[in-house]
Order: sequence, then structure tokens, then C-alpha cells
Amino acid sequence: MGLSVVVSGYLLLALSMGTLPGEADTSTETDQALKHLLQPRNTEGMSASRKPRETLNPQRSRRDTSASVEDCHSCGRNPMPIFADNYTARTCLDHMEHGASRCGYYVIDDGRESYVVFCDINTEIDFAWTLIESFALKHNSLIKSKGLYVNWPLNENSPNWYMYRLSLGRMSRIRDHSTYWRATCEFPSAGIDYRDYVRAKIADFDPLTYNGQGSCKTVEYINIRGHAGARTTAPFWNGASYHMHMDSRYIGGGCAFRANSGSVSSEDNWGCYGATNSKFRCTANGDSTTQYWMGDYVKRRSCSTSAACNRRNS
Repeated sequence: MGLSVVVSGYLLLALSMGTLPGEADTSTETDQALKHLLQPRNTEGMSASRKPRETLNPQRSRRDTSASVEDCHSCGRNPMPIFADNYTARTCLDHMEHGASRCGYYVIDDGRESYVVFCDINTEIDFAWTLIESFALKHNSLIKSKGLYVNWPLNENSPNWYMYRLSLGRMSRIRDHSTYWRATCEFPSAGIDYRDYVRAKIADFDPLTYNGQGSCKTVEYINIRGHAGARTTAPFWNGASYHMHMDSRYIGGGCAFRANSGSVSSEDNWGCYGATNSKFRCTANGDSTTQYWMGDYVKRRSCSTSAACNRRNS
């Protein structure tokens, strides 16, 4: 069933963020290579300011090249109105395949219910990401003891950066139409520059089913405080009494990735936060935020619309 929805004035409050640490350390060969492979969209000749589009155009034939680094770094602070136009979107990728090219709040229909989510379709070329959780460090006590496989919805009908989490049912249905998950820090102000960032294939590591302590899990890319690794393994925790996270001080278990240099004792990354390091963006200060996303890559899916076909060939 298609949707035809235009909602204005919904959660358009811009949330200011704190000052970020310095630029990522790209001294290692791995980080140099990943910086080259994982580039934001090209900004040459692009406009610095753009007006929100009123509607989507399913017949849009080419990728919108007006997206810029400024947009990537500010799309969380300047969300778009919510809209969908004569099609059903299971995830943010479906919006992207029908011509959407800007971050913002969109309506999706996961097969059981329709609701508003935040979509990032700017910051990684041909990737579309659906936000499933975001919280500020100062609200960590409300969520630190709830693993991602625990049903613990928080403001799920009002997406925001400081305290938000979808129900397990909604996350699972979005997961079923996704190929990847990622975790980010300070997305509203930092965008994506691949510092303090992790991405994995759901087939390798499903955060909604994993229940373990320090097991080596396969990730596609990981960066903690400038320490980076590609196609590697890292130790993760996820349980009924603690949020999904990695302990970057931990060197047991035989995992390949190490970020213990510069860490603090029992340092938690991307959740739990029993011990924090101000040099890790998610825990720089009380207002620092952590995000979890589900997403997919348009070239890995069938070319189902003319917009998607032209994206692929552009």
C-alpha cells in the first residue's frame, strides 16, 4: 500500500552539540586506505545552502549532486519535513531509490505499522541509513543496562538525538530489510568522517540477536580514537543487563583489532559507559551522543525503479 503523506513542523528543533575533538589520526596505512575508500560525496561546485524539497519525485533520474560536506555535517541539525509520495518505504533505502537525496524525517511502513524515522542518505555514497537508537551520555542511566535485543522503546514515535530507541519489533523489521548496521558518535554535529565509527554486515554480526561477553565479532570497518581496522574482528558485549558496546582496553580473546593505546581502564565504546574516555567522541561530555543505525547499499539491491537504475549508472 502506497503512502501519500506530508507533515510539517514535526520535530524541527535543531539540537546544538558540544565542541568536538580534533581531526582523526590518519597516520596508519589502514586509516589512510579507508579514508580514500569511504569518502563523503564530492563537494566540488556544490551549493552551500539548499531549500527543503516539498515532495519526492519518483521519476528523478540522477543523484542530487547538490549535497555537500556542509550538508553531511549538519543534516542532523537541519532535518527535513516528513514526507512520502505514492509508494511504500520499508526503510530509508526505499526513499532513496525513489529519489530522496537529503537527510531528514521520513515515514516508513515496515509491513505492520507506519511511523516516522530519521534517514541519513547524504553522508555515505549510495548508502541509506535508518536511525534505530540515539542517546546522550547524560541520559545513559536510562539505557545502559538494556542490550539491543531487549525490548526497551524510548520516545519511539518522536525521533530525537538525546533519548530515542525503537521497539525491538520495529528494529527487527527494519533489520530484515537491511544488510548493514553501524554505530556513530555525535552524528548531528560531526556527520560521518569515520572517526569513532563502526560498521558491520548483519550476516556476520547481528546486534539484535547477539548475546555475549567479549566475543570476537567480524566488522567491516572500525575506528576508535583514530585507531582503525578494516575487515577485522573486535570484542563486543551485548546482554540483558548491559547495552551493546566494545571495551577498547580489553586485549583478551584473540581479536585482531586493538585500540588499547590511549584508552582508560575498562573503557566502553558505543554504549554501557561504565568507564568513559573524553577522547572518544561519544563520551566527550554529557551532551555527547551515540547512534545506532540499520542500512543498505543501493547497488546491492535489485534495480526496482528508474531512479534506482539511474543512480546505479550515474
